[in-house]
Amino acid sequence: MLLHSLRIRRRIKNAPRASSVSLPLEIELLIIDQFEGDTSRLRRLCHVCRAWGAHAQALIFREVDVRYRTVGRFLALVNITSVGRHITTLSIIEGSHWLRVYDEPSLLGCIAPLPHRALPNVRTLTISYRRFVPWTEVEIAVRWSSIARLKLHFCKFATTDTMIAFVAAFPRLESLDVFQCSVEDVAAGTKAIEMPAWCLKYLAFGEFPQNALIDWMVAAPADLAVEHLRILSLGPDPSPFNALLAKIGADLRHLEVPGMHRPQIYVEAPLSIRACTALTTLSFSEGSPYDLGRGIISILAQAASPVLATIAFHIHLNTGYLDIPWEEIDALLGTDTFGALQVVVFDMWGGPFEYAVLTPYDTAVRVLQMRLAPLAGRRILRFRYADDKATQTYVPPEVDSPRAPLVKRLSRSVSRWMGADGGRSVELRNRAYF
Repeated sequence: MLLHSLRIRRRIKNAPRASSVSLPLEIELLIIDQFEGDTSRLRRLCHVCRAWGAHAQALIFREVDVRYRTVGRFLALVNITSVGRHITTLSIIEGSHWLRVYDEPSLLGCIAPLPHRALPNVRTLTISYRRFVPWTEVEIAVRWSSIARLKLHFCKFATTDTMIAFVAAFPRLESLDVFQCSVEDVAAGTKAIEMPAWCLKYLAFGEFPQNALIDWMVAAPADLAVEHLRILSLGPDPSPFNALLAKIGADLRHLEVPGMHRPQIYVEAPLSIRACTALTTLSFSEGSPYDLGRGIISILAQAASPVLATIAFHIHLNTGYLDIPWEEIDALLGTDTFGALQVVVFDMWGGPFEYAVLTPYDTAVRVLQMRLAPLAGRRILRFRYADDKATQTYVPPEVDSPRAPLVKRLSRSVSRWMGADGGRSVELRNRAYF
């Protein structure tokens, strides 16, 4: 019996081992990229090996939010460890509303003095709910001169000069997003502040109190090139935007204008896009039930770009989008002015939840196809539901891609491999909260 046992052990010991298959590290890291947004899984991957851990850490700490209650922990982490080298997007949230932050120390003032080696790769800076006092934090901003993307949301500036000087302290900007910011003392701005020669890939203005910033950009002798301009609100007087479009129109490729829920604006002072002679994309963000479409027609009638290939409408299904004169828009888009038009996109979202044969999205698709019959006949209409653009894109069957079945099979295989929640985690942007 003992001899038989020894023979079995020897046989097992001498048995040939199954050949192991190892993937190149580059492929393994591409697979780890699919878990971006799934922090729990990325944390487990950090313990597998050194290479996986470094890559997973970079995904976890790529975007970081800092608040008052966590700034101490954040400062200790970036000073003691090397986590700061992974941070490329830093969001400084100074409160939840303006009154709350008046007596608090500046988070920007706490973070900006950090040595460059602590945060060497930050390229996107977002500041929210901050009240800027004259010149103090402008001097701090000079230390962040390498920032390429700047976002200012819900901030207050003591004077116009304070706002302009802070923005001008970033000479390498490629993207500027100013949303819901205001100036307390508009009349206090008198100093001449030089504007850097920016070449912006993206410029966005969220509310009309930024007119002083727009006027400064227009009046500055330095050249200003903008590729994509997004206007979220015009206010009662769109003339500052008209002056801005006149200056940047020759280089502008993408223009996004609001839904024009005040038709009377376009009678008194219409938005002028005649200088935008190189547009390839024109988007209308519709979000109001009071829009009768006159503003849309007014802007389309001014189109002068021979390369305008895409027109997009962003429509909330709870609004009165059916009141827009789509037949007039259809006739206008059928003229020779829009000879280069290749696609008309409808991005839709919302709508009442109801048990019916057709969803609000399906109903909107059918109605718009009937009211835009000539464009539908040219097969250039595209409909997308914003809650899931990947699966709700409407494409006519005759022009459907022959590779679509293969892509769907691959997508299902990847989703099954990643698990039940893998498909959702791919769509989420990971963000570390401190």
